[in-house]
Amino acid sequence: MSYSSKTPAIVGVLALCRIGFERECSSELERWFGERGADGYVKFEKLGGQVIWFGQAKQFPKTSELIFARQVVKLISKTPVYFDNKDRITPILSALEGQSYSAIYFDNTDTNDGNSMADLFHRLQKPLLSAAGKANILNREASQRAHLVFIDGTAAWLGISEPGETLKWPMGIPRLKMPQDAPSRSTLKLAEAFAYFMDKEEQTEWLREGLTAVDLGACPGGWTYQLVKHGLQVIAIDNGAMNEKIMETGQVEHIKADGFVYRPPRPVHWLVCDMVEKPARVAQLMADWLADGDAQRAMFNLKLPMKTRLDEVEYCREIIEERLKQAGKKIERLQFRQLYHDREEVTVYLIVK
Repeated sequence: MSYSSKTPAIVGVLALCRIGFERECSSELERWFGERGADGYVKFEKLGGQVIWFGQAKQFPKTSELIFARQVVKLISKTPVYFDNKDRITPILSALEGQSYSAIYFDNTDTNDGNSMADLFHRLQKPLLSAAGKANILNREASQRAHLVFIDGTAAWLGISEPGETLKWPMGIPRLKMPQDAPSRSTLKLAEAFAYFMDKEEQTEWLREGLTAVDLGACPGGWTYQLVKHGLQVIAIDNGAMNEKIMETGQVEHIKADGFVYRPPRPVHWLVCDMVEKPARVAQLMADWLADGDAQRAMFNLKLPMKTRLDEVEYCREIIEERLKQAGKKIERLQFRQLYHDREEVTVYLIVK
């Protein structure tokens, strides 16, 4: 049995994003391709949850290289695959004909219309994969994976990816369960941040007993909960009240103080912060802590303004880089990401040597 190893021509990329952040996602794609000399244009609908960049390029972005894109796939057609309610499989197989893929993924936008596709996916996936196998389109040894990004029940964009180019979660959305004893839903933001920014080995090394952390703006304790869960000793800084069950663990010291003034008596391993404050001010505070050696690594959120969101992120990046450069610190990692559980914000992971 032979399989085609020919790579389809790439005509652009499709990026899924949070509703309302299409403009930021499109600007980021334009900037990414523009910096690499690629010629193209973007298309998106307001509140559509996706952005398409059409053009020719020698390189295409991995999802992890972008801030506002949840998932990015390379498009192999400028038009969607169209089908009807009676027969969706035949048009899809025709579009995939002559290629071999290790998997066929179903994706959709994170909108009401997109999420209504769940029942269709359930009914379509098994027979489609069976038919693709019989047509020699599915091959476990193939490097490419096919993506069907459904517009609705009658059309889907056809894209491809290779391992490492997309996130491991369908649509880039981790399915995290809200812990029953967590004091607030904000705990899911830090849980997702750990899962996104850190691999298993790094989590084992840096999220364990024996390590220390400071949580600025901690109350009622959503982020502290995640640190305690991993065995860390936490100093929670907030003038409000902490969750009683968290305090009963014996792993938390609650200090009522201003998060912009407090500094620990000795350096800690972690600094985390989810304070509602101007992003530039938070970025400066985080950079100051690490520049002064009060913490080795930081995980924090930046609450973005309604306008100039991407520019604000880049401004905060400049603040952090300049402060640490002045202090003679080398940045080991500085990553920005709008996580699924983030809202009008991005999460930042910062490590210095």
